[in-house]
Amino acid sequence: MADRSLPDLFAGMGDVFVLDETSPAGEHRYGQDDIAAMADRAQAGLASLGVHEGDRVAVWLPNGVEYLALLWAAARLGIVIVSINTRFRSTEVADIVGRSGSRFLVLDPGFLGIDFESILRSIQPDDLPRLEGLITLGSGTRDWPWPATSFDALCSVGVDSSDRSNIDLPYIVFTTSGTTRAPKLVLHNQSSATAHALDLASWFGSSALVAVPLCGVFGYTVMLGAIGASANQILQPVFDGAAAAHAIERHGIETFHGSDEMIARIAEVATDAGLDLSSLGPVGYARFNNALEDIPERAAAVGVTAVGLYGMSEVLALFAHRPAGPVDRVAVPGGHLVSGNADARVTDPSTGQPVSDGTDGELQLRGPSLFAGYLADGGNEIDAVLTDEHLDDGWFRTGDLARLDAPRSFEYIARMGDVLRLGGFLVSPAEIEGRLIDHPAIEAAQVVSVDLVGGPKAVAFVTTTDDAADFDEQGVRQFCRDGLAGYKVPARIVALSEFPTTASANGTKIQKVKLRDHAASLFV
Repeated sequence: MADRSLPDLFAGMGDVFVLDETSPAGEHRYGQDDIAAMADRAQAGLASLGVHEGDRVAVWLPNGVEYLALLWAAARLGIVIVSINTRFRSTEVADIVGRSGSRFLVLDPGFLGIDFESILRSIQPDDLPRLEGLITLGSGTRDWPWPATSFDALCSVGVDSSDRSNIDLPYIVFTTSGTTRAPKLVLHNQSSATAHALDLASWFGSSALVAVPLCGVFGYTVMLGAIGASANQILQPVFDGAAAAHAIERHGIETFHGSDEMIARIAEVATDAGLDLSSLGPVGYARFNNALEDIPERAAAVGVTAVGLYGMSEVLALFAHRPAGPVDRVAVPGGHLVSGNADARVTDPSTGQPVSDGTDGELQLRGPSLFAGYLADGGNEIDAVLTDEHLDDGWFRTGDLARLDAPRSFEYIARMGDVLRLGGFLVSPAEIEGRLIDHPAIEAAQVVSVDLVGGPKAVAFVTTTDDAADFDEQGVRQFCRDGLAGYKVPARIVALSEFPTTASANGTKIQKVKLRDHAASLFV
Protein backbone atom coordinates (compact mmCIF):
# COMPACT_ATOMS: atom_id res chain seq x y z
CA MET A 1 0.00 0.00 0.00
CA ALA A 2 2.98 2.33 0.52
CA ASP A 3 3.09 3.38 -3.13
CA ARG A 4 -0.66 3.86 -3.54
CA SER A 5 -2.77 6.73 -2.25
CA LEU A 6 -6.52 7.23 -2.22
CA PRO A 7 -6.36 9.83 -5.03
CA ASP A 8 -4.31 7.32 -7.05
CA LEU A 9 -7.14 4.82 -6.75
CA PHE A 10 -9.74 7.36 -7.85
CA ALA A 11 -7.50 8.31 -10.77
CA GLY A 12 -7.49 4.68 -11.89
CA MET A 13 -11.25 4.17 -11.74
CA GLY A 14 -13.17 2.89 -14.73
CA ASP A 15 -16.13 4.49 -16.43
CA VAL A 16 -19.27 5.34 -14.47
CA PHE A 17 -22.84 4.73 -15.61
CA VAL A 18 -25.67 6.37 -13.64
CA LEU A 19 -28.95 4.52 -14.09
CA ASP A 20 -32.05 6.46 -15.01
CA GLU A 21 -34.91 5.48 -12.71
CA THR A 22 -37.52 6.36 -15.35
CA SER A 23 -36.52 3.50 -17.63
CA PRO A 24 -34.87 0.10 -17.00
CA ALA A 25 -32.65 0.76 -20.04
CA GLY A 26 -31.88 4.42 -19.36
CA GLU A 27 -28.45 5.53 -18.17
CA HIS A 28 -25.85 8.26 -18.44
CA ARG A 29 -22.20 7.41 -19.09
CA TYR A 30 -19.26 9.35 -17.67
CA GLY A 31 -15.71 8.54 -18.64
CA GLN A 32 -12.92 8.62 -16.07
CA ASP A 33 -11.73 11.88 -17.60
CA ASP A 34 -15.16 13.43 -17.06
CA ILE A 35 -15.13 12.65 -13.34
CA ALA A 36 -11.50 13.73 -12.99
CA ALA A 37 -12.39 17.11 -14.51
CA MET A 38 -15.37 17.45 -12.16
CA ALA A 39 -13.16 16.57 -9.17
CA ASP A 40 -10.58 19.17 -10.25
CA ARG A 41 -13.26 21.86 -10.49
CA ALA A 42 -14.96 20.86 -7.24
CA GLN A 43 -11.59 20.96 -5.49
CA ALA A 44 -10.92 24.49 -6.74
CA GLY A 45 -14.40 25.56 -5.69
CA LEU A 46 -14.10 24.17 -2.19
CA ALA A 47 -10.71 25.81 -1.76
CA SER A 48 -12.21 29.12 -2.87
CA LEU A 49 -14.70 28.84 0.00
CA GLY A 50 -11.81 28.64 2.42
CA VAL A 51 -12.23 24.93 3.10
CA HIS A 52 -8.92 23.51 4.26
CA GLU A 53 -7.34 20.42 5.75
CA GLY A 54 -9.40 18.86 8.54
CA ASP A 55 -12.60 20.81 7.78
CA ARG A 56 -15.83 18.84 7.58
CA VAL A 57 -18.21 18.99 4.60
CA ALA A 58 -21.51 17.14 5.02
CA VAL A 59 -22.80 15.35 1.91
CA TRP A 60 -26.56 14.71 1.73
CA LEU A 61 -26.69 13.24 -1.77
CA PRO A 62 -27.90 10.15 -3.61
CA ASN A 63 -25.46 7.98 -5.57
CA GLY A 64 -24.06 9.96 -8.48
CA VAL A 65 -20.92 11.28 -10.13
CA GLU A 66 -20.99 14.40 -7.97
CA TYR A 67 -20.60 12.21 -4.90
CA LEU A 68 -17.58 10.47 -6.44
CA ALA A 69 -16.03 13.79 -7.47
CA LEU A 70 -16.43 15.18 -3.95
CA LEU A 71 -14.87 12.07 -2.39
CA TRP A 72 -11.92 12.38 -4.77
CA ALA A 73 -11.48 16.11 -4.19
CA ALA A 74 -11.77 15.66 -0.41
CA ALA A 75 -8.96 13.11 -0.39
CA ARG A 76 -6.64 15.50 -2.22
CA LEU A 77 -7.58 18.50 -0.05
CA GLY A 78 -7.38 16.54 3.20
CA ILE A 79 -10.93 17.46 4.23
CA VAL A 80 -13.48 15.20 5.91
CA ILE A 81 -16.72 14.05 4.25
CA VAL A 82 -19.62 13.61 6.69
CA SER A 83 -22.13 11.13 5.25
CA ILE A 84 -25.82 12.06 5.57
CA ASN A 85 -28.56 9.60 4.59
CA THR A 86 -31.01 11.14 2.10
CA ARG A 87 -33.84 9.65 4.18
CA PHE A 88 -32.82 11.68 7.22
CA ARG A 89 -34.96 14.60 8.25
CA SER A 90 -34.48 17.72 10.35
CA THR A 91 -33.67 16.20 13.77
CA GLU A 92 -31.17 13.72 12.34
CA VAL A 93 -29.56 16.21 9.96
CA ALA A 94 -29.23 18.84 12.67
CA ASP A 95 -27.67 16.32 15.05
CA ILE A 96 -25.05 14.97 12.64
CA VAL A 97 -24.16 18.24 10.92
CA GLY A 98 -24.04 20.01 14.29
CA ARG A 99 -21.99 17.47 16.24
CA SER A 100 -19.55 17.00 13.35
CA GLY A 101 -18.94 20.74 13.09
CA SER A 102 -19.54 20.70 9.33
CA ARG A 103 -18.90 24.03 7.58
CA PHE A 104 -20.89 23.25 4.42
CA LEU A 105 -23.76 20.93 3.46
CA VAL A 106 -24.09 19.56 -0.08
CA LEU A 107 -27.57 18.47 -1.20
CA ASP A 108 -29.71 17.77 -4.27
CA PRO A 109 -33.00 19.73 -3.99
CA GLY A 110 -34.52 17.79 -6.89
CA PHE A 111 -34.01 14.31 -5.44
CA LEU A 112 -37.24 12.28 -5.19
CA GLY A 113 -39.35 15.38 -4.67
CA ILE A 114 -38.10 15.71 -1.09
CA ASP A 115 -38.81 19.14 0.39
CA PHE A 116 -35.26 19.86 1.53
CA GLU A 117 -36.07 23.54 1.98
CA SER A 118 -38.77 22.83 4.58
CA ILE A 119 -36.55 20.30 6.33
CA LEU A 120 -33.75 22.83 6.70
CA ARG A 121 -36.12 25.64 7.68
CA SER A 122 -37.29 23.57 10.65
CA ILE A 123 -33.71 23.56 12.00
CA GLN A 124 -32.75 26.43 14.26
CA PRO A 125 -29.61 28.21 13.00
CA ASP A 126 -28.28 28.23 16.56
CA ASP A 127 -28.23 24.41 16.42
CA LEU A 128 -25.68 24.60 13.58
CA PRO A 129 -23.32 27.37 14.66
CA ARG A 130 -20.48 26.24 12.37
CA LEU A 131 -22.56 25.75 9.21
CA GLU A 132 -21.62 28.54 6.81
CA GLY A 133 -23.57 27.61 3.72
CA LEU A 134 -25.16 25.13 1.35
CA ILE A 135 -23.96 23.71 -1.97
CA THR A 136 -26.91 22.63 -4.11
CA LEU A 137 -27.14 20.50 -7.22
CA GLY A 138 -29.38 21.47 -10.11
CA SER A 139 -30.70 24.81 -11.28
CA GLY A 140 -33.23 27.27 -9.92
CA THR A 141 -33.25 29.51 -6.90
CA ARG A 142 -34.86 28.92 -3.52
CA ASP A 143 -35.18 30.79 -0.30
CA TRP A 144 -32.67 28.76 1.68
CA PRO A 145 -32.11 29.51 5.39
CA TRP A 146 -28.32 29.57 4.82
CA PRO A 147 -26.28 31.18 2.03
CA ALA A 148 -26.31 28.84 -0.95
CA THR A 149 -24.20 28.34 -4.04
CA SER A 150 -24.89 25.89 -6.82
CA PHE A 151 -22.56 22.98 -7.50
CA ASP A 152 -22.19 24.25 -11.08
CA ALA A 153 -21.13 27.68 -9.81
CA LEU A 154 -18.72 26.05 -7.38
CA CYS A 155 -17.19 24.13 -10.28
CA SER A 156 -16.80 27.26 -12.43
CA VAL A 157 -14.21 28.90 -10.16
CA GLY A 158 -11.21 27.15 -11.65
CA VAL A 159 -9.26 23.91 -11.77
CA ASP A 160 -7.14 22.41 -9.01
CA SER A 161 -5.61 18.94 -9.25
CA SER A 162 -2.95 19.43 -6.58
CA ASP A 163 -2.60 16.51 -4.20
CA ARG A 164 -2.21 17.22 -0.49
CA SER A 165 -3.43 13.79 0.58
CA ASN A 166 -1.86 11.80 3.39
CA ILE A 167 -2.89 8.36 4.59
CA ASP A 168 -2.90 9.60 8.19
CA LEU A 169 -5.41 12.38 7.54
CA PRO A 170 -9.04 11.98 8.66
CA TYR A 171 -11.28 11.39 5.65
CA ILE A 172 -14.86 10.22 6.16
CA VAL A 173 -17.50 9.95 8.88
CA PHE A 174 -20.33 7.43 9.10
CA THR A 175 -23.02 7.19 11.76
CA THR A 176 -23.88 4.06 13.70
CA SER A 177 -27.52 3.02 13.70
CA GLY A 178 -28.07 3.55 17.41
CA THR A 179 -31.63 3.33 18.76
CA THR A 180 -31.28 4.31 22.40
CA ARG A 181 -29.06 7.38 22.08
CA ALA A 182 -27.56 9.65 19.47
CA PRO A 183 -25.63 7.74 16.80
CA LYS A 184 -21.87 7.63 17.23
CA LEU A 185 -19.81 9.45 14.60
CA VAL A 186 -17.36 6.88 13.20
CA LEU A 187 -14.24 8.47 11.71
CA HIS A 188 -11.98 6.74 9.20
CA ASN A 189 -8.63 8.01 7.99
CA GLN A 190 -7.51 7.82 4.37
CA SER A 191 -5.37 4.82 5.31
CA SER A 192 -8.29 2.53 6.15
CA ALA A 193 -10.12 3.41 2.93
CA THR A 194 -7.02 2.86 0.80
CA ALA A 195 -6.09 -0.43 2.43
CA HIS A 196 -9.62 -1.81 2.23
CA ALA A 197 -9.99 -0.83 -1.42
CA LEU A 198 -6.85 -2.77 -2.30
CA ASP A 199 -7.81 -5.76 -0.12
CA LEU A 200 -11.19 -5.97 -1.87
CA ALA A 201 -9.80 -5.72 -5.39
CA SER A 202 -9.37 -9.49 -5.79
CA TRP A 203 -13.06 -10.03 -4.96
CA PHE A 204 -14.24 -7.52 -7.58
CA GLY A 205 -14.52 -8.04 -11.31
CA SER A 206 -14.30 -5.48 -14.09
CA SER A 207 -17.68 -3.91 -13.32
CA ALA A 208 -19.70 -3.33 -10.17
CA LEU A 209 -23.29 -2.34 -9.46
CA VAL A 210 -23.35 0.24 -6.64
CA ALA A 211 -27.02 0.22 -5.65
CA VAL A 212 -26.66 0.53 -1.86
CA PRO A 213 -26.40 4.25 -0.95
CA LEU A 214 -22.89 5.69 -0.83
CA CYS A 215 -23.88 7.60 2.32
CA GLY A 216 -23.78 4.30 4.22
CA VAL A 217 -20.73 2.18 4.90
CA PHE A 218 -22.09 -0.73 2.80
CA GLY A 219 -22.48 1.23 -0.44
CA TYR A 220 -19.30 3.21 0.19
CA THR A 221 -17.32 -0.01 0.64
CA VAL A 222 -18.65 -1.45 -2.63
CA MET A 223 -17.41 1.74 -4.28
CA LEU A 224 -14.02 1.29 -2.60
CA GLY A 225 -13.72 -2.23 -3.98
CA ALA A 226 -14.59 -0.96 -7.43
CA ILE A 227 -11.90 1.74 -7.46
CA GLY A 228 -9.42 -0.71 -5.97
CA ALA A 229 -10.08 -3.01 -8.91
CA SER A 230 -10.27 -0.15 -11.49
CA ALA A 231 -13.73 -1.46 -12.31
CA ASN A 232 -16.50 0.30 -14.15
CA GLN A 233 -19.22 1.43 -11.74
CA ILE A 234 -22.93 1.32 -12.44
CA LEU A 235 -24.51 3.69 -9.91
CA GLN A 236 -28.17 3.54 -8.97
CA PRO A 237 -29.49 6.66 -7.16
CA VAL A 238 -32.58 4.79 -5.90
CA PHE A 239 -32.75 1.02 -5.91
CA ASP A 240 -35.17 -0.45 -8.43
CA GLY A 241 -35.11 -4.19 -9.00
CA ALA A 242 -36.04 -4.02 -12.66
CA ALA A 243 -33.44 -1.38 -13.52
CA ALA A 244 -30.78 -3.26 -11.55
CA ALA A 245 -31.55 -6.63 -13.14
CA HIS A 246 -31.58 -5.22 -16.67
CA ALA A 247 -28.32 -3.36 -16.01
CA ILE A 248 -26.64 -6.56 -14.82
CA GLU A 249 -27.50 -8.28 -18.10
CA ARG A 250 -26.80 -5.24 -20.30
CA HIS A 251 -23.36 -4.51 -18.82
CA GLY A 252 -22.38 -8.05 -17.93
CA ILE A 253 -21.87 -6.79 -14.38
CA GLU A 254 -19.55 -9.04 -12.40
CA THR A 255 -19.86 -7.63 -8.87
CA PHE A 256 -22.89 -6.74 -6.78
CA HIS A 257 -23.40 -6.80 -3.03
CA GLY A 258 -26.58 -5.71 -1.28
CA SER A 259 -29.41 -6.64 1.03
CA ASP A 260 -31.59 -9.74 1.01
CA GLU A 261 -34.53 -7.70 -0.28
CA MET A 262 -32.46 -6.34 -3.17
CA ILE A 263 -31.43 -9.82 -4.24
CA ALA A 264 -34.99 -11.11 -3.91
CA ARG A 265 -36.30 -8.36 -6.18
CA ILE A 266 -33.52 -8.78 -8.76
CA ALA A 267 -34.13 -12.56 -8.85
CA GLU A 268 -37.87 -12.03 -9.25
CA VAL A 269 -37.40 -9.64 -12.17
CA ALA A 270 -34.81 -11.91 -13.81
CA THR A 271 -37.18 -14.87 -13.59
CA ASP A 272 -40.18 -12.98 -14.98
CA ALA A 273 -38.20 -11.32 -17.78
CA GLY A 274 -35.91 -14.27 -18.57
CA LEU A 275 -32.76 -12.23 -17.96
CA ASP A 276 -29.25 -13.68 -17.98
CA LEU A 277 -27.39 -12.85 -14.73
CA SER A 278 -24.60 -15.37 -15.24
CA SER A 279 -21.94 -12.64 -15.37
CA LEU A 280 -22.27 -12.10 -11.62
CA GLY A 281 -19.67 -13.56 -9.30
CA PRO A 282 -20.60 -14.47 -5.70
CA VAL A 283 -23.03 -11.87 -4.35
CA GLY A 284 -22.54 -10.93 -0.72
CA TYR A 285 -25.74 -10.03 1.06
CA ALA A 286 -26.81 -8.59 4.40
CA ARG A 287 -29.75 -10.13 6.24
CA PHE A 288 -32.48 -7.74 7.32
CA ASN A 289 -35.70 -9.70 6.69
CA ASN A 290 -35.92 -13.18 8.15
CA ALA A 291 -38.85 -13.89 5.89
CA LEU A 292 -36.20 -14.15 3.17
CA GLU A 293 -34.24 -17.08 4.58
CA ASP A 294 -34.38 -18.74 1.17
CA ILE A 295 -32.30 -16.06 -0.58
CA PRO A 296 -29.54 -18.57 -1.55
CA GLU A 297 -32.17 -20.74 -3.25
CA ARG A 298 -33.82 -17.77 -4.98
CA ALA A 299 -30.46 -16.56 -6.21
CA ALA A 300 -29.41 -20.05 -7.35
CA ALA A 301 -32.60 -20.31 -9.41
CA VAL A 302 -31.30 -17.50 -11.65
CA GLY A 303 -27.71 -18.74 -11.67
CA VAL A 304 -26.36 -16.52 -8.90
CA THR A 305 -24.45 -17.59 -5.79
CA ALA A 306 -25.47 -15.57 -2.73
CA VAL A 307 -22.94 -15.64 0.13
CA GLY A 308 -22.92 -14.41 3.70
CA LEU A 309 -20.71 -11.52 4.74
CA TYR A 310 -19.85 -9.30 7.69
CA GLY A 311 -19.00 -5.67 8.20
CA MET A 312 -19.83 -2.62 10.26
CA SER A 313 -19.06 1.09 10.30
CA GLU A 314 -16.02 0.69 12.56
CA VAL A 315 -14.21 -1.82 10.30
CA LEU A 316 -15.97 -1.00 7.02
CA ALA A 317 -18.31 -3.36 5.21
CA LEU A 318 -17.15 -6.54 3.42
CA PHE A 319 -14.67 -7.22 6.23
CA ALA A 320 -15.37 -10.95 5.80
CA HIS A 321 -17.33 -13.10 3.36
CA ARG A 322 -18.13 -16.73 2.69
CA PRO A 323 -16.42 -18.56 -0.15
CA ALA A 324 -18.67 -20.52 -2.46
CA GLY A 325 -19.64 -23.87 -0.95
CA PRO A 326 -22.56 -26.00 0.26
CA VAL A 327 -25.85 -24.10 0.33
CA ASP A 328 -26.31 -24.75 4.06
CA ARG A 329 -23.05 -22.92 4.84
CA VAL A 330 -22.54 -20.40 2.07
CA ALA A 331 -25.17 -17.99 3.40
CA VAL A 332 -24.10 -18.05 7.05
CA PRO A 333 -23.23 -14.47 8.11
CA GLY A 334 -19.54 -13.89 8.76
CA GLY A 335 -16.93 -15.71 6.73
CA HIS A 336 -13.23 -15.53 5.90
CA LEU A 337 -11.31 -12.31 6.54
CA VAL A 338 -10.83 -10.34 3.32
CA SER A 339 -7.54 -8.77 4.39
CA GLY A 340 -4.46 -10.88 4.95
CA ASN A 341 -3.48 -8.36 7.63
CA ALA A 342 -6.74 -8.61 9.58
CA ASP A 343 -7.41 -10.80 12.61
CA ALA A 344 -10.48 -12.01 14.47
CA ARG A 345 -10.86 -13.53 17.91
CA VAL A 346 -13.75 -14.52 20.16
CA THR A 347 -13.60 -13.71 23.87
CA ASP A 348 -15.54 -14.55 27.01
CA PRO A 349 -17.72 -11.45 27.64
CA SER A 350 -17.23 -11.71 31.40
CA THR A 351 -13.43 -12.10 31.43
CA GLY A 352 -12.30 -10.72 28.08
CA GLN A 353 -10.13 -13.81 27.57
CA PRO A 354 -10.09 -15.64 24.21
CA VAL A 355 -12.19 -18.81 24.06
CA SER A 356 -11.55 -21.96 22.07
CA ASP A 357 -12.68 -22.37 18.47
CA GLY A 358 -16.36 -23.24 18.17
CA THR A 359 -17.25 -21.56 21.48
CA ASP A 360 -19.64 -18.61 21.46
CA GLY A 361 -18.40 -15.25 22.72
CA GLU A 362 -17.88 -11.62 21.78
CA LEU A 363 -16.29 -11.04 18.38
CA GLN A 364 -13.24 -8.77 18.39
CA LEU A 365 -11.52 -7.55 15.24
CA ARG A 366 -8.41 -5.69 14.16
CA GLY A 367 -6.94 -4.87 10.79
CA PRO A 368 -6.04 -2.13 8.34
CA SER A 369 -9.67 -1.06 7.84
CA LEU A 370 -10.16 -0.28 11.56
CA PHE A 371 -11.61 3.16 12.25
CA ALA A 372 -9.58 6.04 13.72
CA GLY A 373 -12.08 6.59 16.54
CA TYR A 374 -15.41 8.17 17.40
CA LEU A 375 -15.57 11.87 16.61
CA ALA A 376 -16.08 14.15 19.60
CA ASP A 377 -18.81 16.79 19.52
CA GLY A 378 -17.56 19.73 17.49
CA GLY A 379 -15.69 17.49 15.07
CA ASN A 380 -12.14 18.59 15.76
CA GLU A 381 -10.97 15.71 17.93
CA ILE A 382 -11.42 12.03 18.69
CA ASP A 383 -13.53 11.24 21.74
CA ALA A 384 -10.80 9.27 23.50
CA VAL A 385 -13.00 8.05 26.36
CA LEU A 386 -15.75 6.71 24.10
CA THR A 387 -13.25 5.20 21.67
CA ASP A 388 -11.28 3.47 24.43
CA GLU A 389 -14.50 1.89 25.71
CA HIS A 390 -14.65 -0.09 22.46
CA LEU A 391 -10.98 -0.92 21.98
CA ASP A 392 -8.84 -3.48 23.79
CA ASP A 393 -5.14 -3.13 22.91
CA GLY A 394 -5.95 -2.53 19.26
CA TRP A 395 -8.84 -5.01 19.11
CA PHE A 396 -12.28 -3.58 18.39
CA ARG A 397 -15.00 -5.02 20.60
CA THR A 398 -17.86 -5.43 18.14
CA GLY A 399 -20.63 -6.25 20.62
CA ASP A 400 -21.54 -9.22 18.40
CA LEU A 401 -21.94 -12.84 19.48
CA ALA A 402 -19.89 -15.11 17.23
CA ARG A 403 -17.78 -18.26 17.07
CA LEU A 404 -14.61 -19.12 15.15
CA ASP A 405 -15.51 -21.82 12.63
CA ALA A 406 -12.31 -22.23 10.59
CA PRO A 407 -8.85 -20.68 10.38
CA ARG A 408 -9.30 -16.93 9.86
CA SER A 409 -13.07 -17.38 9.68
CA PHE A 410 -15.98 -16.76 12.01
CA GLU A 411 -19.73 -17.17 12.18
CA TYR A 412 -21.83 -14.21 13.25
CA ILE A 413 -24.71 -15.26 15.52
CA ALA A 414 -26.42 -12.13 16.87
CA ARG A 415 -25.91 -8.78 18.52
CA MET A 416 -24.89 -9.34 22.15
CA GLY A 417 -27.73 -7.06 23.22
CA ASP A 418 -30.20 -9.24 21.32
CA VAL A 419 -29.02 -12.56 22.78
CA LEU A 420 -31.52 -14.05 25.20
CA ARG A 421 -30.68 -15.62 28.54
CA LEU A 422 -33.39 -18.23 29.05
CA GLY A 423 -33.43 -21.03 31.58
CA GLY A 424 -29.85 -20.16 32.51
CA PHE A 425 -28.64 -20.56 28.91
CA LEU A 426 -27.65 -18.08 26.21
CA VAL A 427 -30.02 -18.43 23.27
CA SER A 428 -29.79 -16.74 19.89
CA PRO A 429 -33.16 -15.23 18.92
CA ALA A 430 -32.53 -16.54 15.40
CA GLU A 431 -32.99 -20.10 16.66
CA ILE A 432 -36.52 -19.39 17.90
CA GLU A 433 -37.31 -17.20 14.91
CA GLY A 434 -36.25 -20.01 12.59
CA ARG A 435 -38.73 -22.38 14.23
CA LEU A 436 -41.52 -19.82 14.04
CA ILE A 437 -41.14 -19.13 10.33
CA ASP A 438 -41.32 -22.86 9.66
CA HIS A 439 -44.98 -22.58 10.68
CA PRO A 440 -47.21 -22.15 7.59
CA ALA A 441 -49.04 -19.17 9.11
CA ILE A 442 -45.87 -17.19 9.88
CA GLU A 443 -44.14 -15.00 7.32
CA ALA A 444 -41.51 -13.33 9.55
CA ALA A 445 -40.61 -13.28 13.24
CA GLN A 446 -38.68 -11.22 15.76
CA VAL A 447 -37.95 -12.54 19.26
CA VAL A 448 -36.98 -10.51 22.33
CA SER A 449 -36.93 -11.28 26.04
CA VAL A 450 -38.81 -9.80 28.99
CA ASP A 451 -37.91 -10.11 32.68
CA LEU A 452 -40.67 -11.78 34.69
CA VAL A 453 -40.94 -12.93 38.28
CA GLY A 454 -39.98 -16.47 37.31
CA GLY A 455 -37.04 -15.30 35.20
CA PRO A 456 -36.55 -14.01 31.64
CA LYS A 457 -38.94 -15.32 29.01
CA ALA A 458 -39.00 -15.07 25.24
CA VAL A 459 -41.69 -13.03 23.54
CA ALA A 460 -42.22 -13.34 19.79
CA PHE A 461 -43.68 -10.85 17.35
CA VAL A 462 -44.73 -12.19 13.97
CA THR A 463 -46.26 -11.17 10.70
CA THR A 464 -48.53 -13.71 9.05
CA THR A 465 -48.73 -15.13 5.54
CA ASP A 466 -51.38 -13.96 3.12
CA ASP A 467 -53.28 -17.22 3.29
CA ALA A 468 -53.21 -17.50 7.09
CA ALA A 469 -56.57 -17.86 8.78
CA ASP A 470 -57.28 -16.25 12.16
CA PHE A 471 -54.02 -16.25 14.09
CA ASP A 472 -53.91 -19.11 16.62
CA GLU A 473 -51.36 -18.07 19.23
CA GLN A 474 -51.68 -21.23 21.30
CA GLY A 475 -51.40 -23.41 18.23
CA VAL A 476 -48.17 -21.68 17.23
CA ARG A 477 -46.83 -22.03 20.79
CA GLN A 478 -47.53 -25.74 20.63
CA PHE A 479 -45.70 -25.87 17.29
CA CYS A 480 -42.70 -24.32 19.06
CA ARG A 481 -42.93 -26.84 21.92
CA ASP A 482 -42.77 -29.67 19.38
CA GLY A 483 -39.41 -28.44 18.06
CA LEU A 484 -37.72 -26.49 20.85
CA ALA A 485 -36.66 -27.01 24.44
CA GLY A 486 -39.33 -25.78 26.81
CA TYR A 487 -37.36 -22.77 28.05
CA LYS A 488 -37.10 -21.47 24.48
CA VAL A 489 -40.86 -21.48 23.83
CA PRO A 490 -42.16 -17.88 23.76
CA ALA A 491 -44.44 -16.90 26.62
CA ARG A 492 -46.41 -14.83 24.15
CA ILE A 493 -46.59 -14.75 20.36
CA VAL A 494 -48.14 -11.55 19.05
CA ALA A 495 -49.17 -10.93 15.45
CA LEU A 496 -48.39 -7.47 14.05
CA SER A 497 -49.28 -5.91 10.72
CA GLU A 498 -45.63 -4.85 10.42
CA PHE A 499 -42.51 -4.54 12.56
CA PRO A 500 -41.31 -1.14 13.75
CA THR A 501 -38.35 -0.22 11.59
CA THR A 502 -35.77 2.47 11.13
CA ALA A 503 -34.25 3.34 7.77
CA SER A 504 -30.48 3.33 7.43
CA ALA A 505 -28.29 3.77 4.40
CA ASN A 506 -27.36 0.10 4.58
CA GLY A 507 -30.92 -1.23 4.82
CA THR A 508 -34.11 -1.17 6.85
CA LYS A 509 -33.55 -2.43 10.39
CA ILE A 510 -35.99 -3.74 12.99
CA GLN A 511 -36.28 -1.53 16.09
CA LYS A 512 -35.71 -4.13 18.79
CA VAL A 513 -36.00 -1.51 21.53
CA LYS A 514 -39.63 -0.82 20.59
CA LEU A 515 -40.36 -4.54 20.49
CA ARG A 516 -38.87 -4.99 23.98
CA ASP A 517 -41.04 -2.15 25.28
CA HIS A 518 -44.10 -3.74 23.68
CA ALA A 519 -43.19 -7.11 25.18
CA ALA A 520 -42.89 -5.62 28.66
CA SER A 521 -46.31 -3.96 28.33
CA LEU A 522 -47.94 -7.35 27.72
CA PHE A 523 -47.27 -8.40 31.33
CA VAL A 524 -48.19 -5.21 33.19
